[in-house]
Amino acid sequence: MLGARIAALRRELGYSQAELARRLGVSPSAVGMYEQDRREPAAQILVSLAAVLGVSTDYLLTGCPGPTEEQSIVRILERRLDEAEQRLHRRGDPFSRQELAVLLSAILTNQL
Repeated sequence: MLGARIAALRRELGYSQAELARRLGVSPSAVGMYEQDRREPAAQILVSLAAVLGVSTDYLLTGCPGPTEEQSIVRILERRLDEAEQRLHRRGDPFSRQELAVLLSAILTNQL
C-alpha cells in the first residue's frame, strides 16, 4: 500500500518517476520498485518522500490522513469537481445516468 500511495501522490503532482527520483537523489528504477512494493525506502528516503510529496511520513506509512493531508485531499477533490463542472458547461445536452456514472468514476480516478 505504501507503493500505491507514493504512485498516486506522484501522479497528482504531475511528476514522472524520473523527476521524483531526481528530487530524492535515487534512481528511477528505485522509485519504480517503491511504487511496486518490491523495495521499501530507507528511513531518510521516506522522510524525503514525505517532504517532496507534501504529506507526513505517517500518511505515507499508514494511509491515515492527518489535518494537513485532509486539507490536501479536499483541495484535490474541489479542483477535480471544478474541472468536471467546466466540462459540463461546455456540453449542451443533459447527461444520461450511465454518462453521469462514467463521469463520477473518471473524476474519482483522475481520468478526465
